[in-house]
Amino acid sequence: MVFWLLVGLAAYFAAAVTGLQTARQAAELRGLYRQLSHSQQIEDRHLREYRLLLLERATLAGYQHVEPIARAELNMRFPDNIVRVQR
Repeated sequence: MVFWLLVGLAAYFAAAVTGLQTARQAAELRGLYRQLSHSQQIEDRHLREYRLLLLERATLAGYQHVEPIARAELNMRFPDNIVRVQR
């Protein structure tokens, strides 16, 4: 009788430990999923910013924007006299 009582207690203890371990792992998995979701949001935000920067760079690289930037930021102007040099 004592033997079966000990077996029952051991089974109950094993079930309790297994349940606690399962709950701990489930909580850890939820935490990792939250971290993954947060990392994906950050990545999405960086990709949006990168696409906008690429678009801005392509726009500023266009030849029609060179002259206004040269005038405004570098105080450059088109020369009055153009001299052609030949070799």
